[in-house]
Amino acid sequence: MIQEEELLRKAKEAGFDNCRIISAEKLTFDHSLRKYCEINYCGNYGNNYSCPPACGTPKEMEEKAGKFARVLVLQTVTPVKDITDDAETREIKHRHNQMTWGLIDNVSEKLGEFLPAMAGPCQICRDCEKKEGRPCRFPERIASCLSAYCIQVDKLAEECGLPYWCQGEVAFFSLLFFS
Repeated sequence: MIQEEELLRKAKEAGFDNCRIISAEKLTFDHSLRKYCEINYCGNYGNNYSCPPACGTPKEMEEKAGKFARVLVLQTVTPVKDITDDAETREIKHRHNQMTWGLIDNVSEKLGEFLPAMAGPCQICRDCEKKEGRPCRFPERIASCLSAYCIQVDKLAEECGLPYWCQGEVAFFSLLFFS
């Protein structure tokens, strides 16, 4: 099993601006947040295996997370020209998630069982096979976003002493649940 200090060191080496390990009990779940997925602002509701409704109900998502004792909280903070520019922030989010998978690939043998939660919907494939009714090509890489878990990210940031609202920057979070 990996020691917490080593996990934090590897996260920093992977390029994350901030990382913390907290007890999973410190997370705040708010099932009413699912409504933000349901309005389908990102266009992935029902179109991505990592997104609702395919990923599970809010209760099921909380139960998945509840099987783990600890959470590695990963954050990148990146300057942006325009926070409302979806193309710019999407690329930053994609890079954040790639960094998260890189870290997971680096430590997974020492972690034992784990569960990742990403910043935004799965972006491994250009177009999710769910849209065409085909099985996922990478089922071992399905990782839902914090919104699908109904995790209150503002409270997570506060718990960890990390920035949430950033002027001229965008902060993305991902989580790695482990025991």
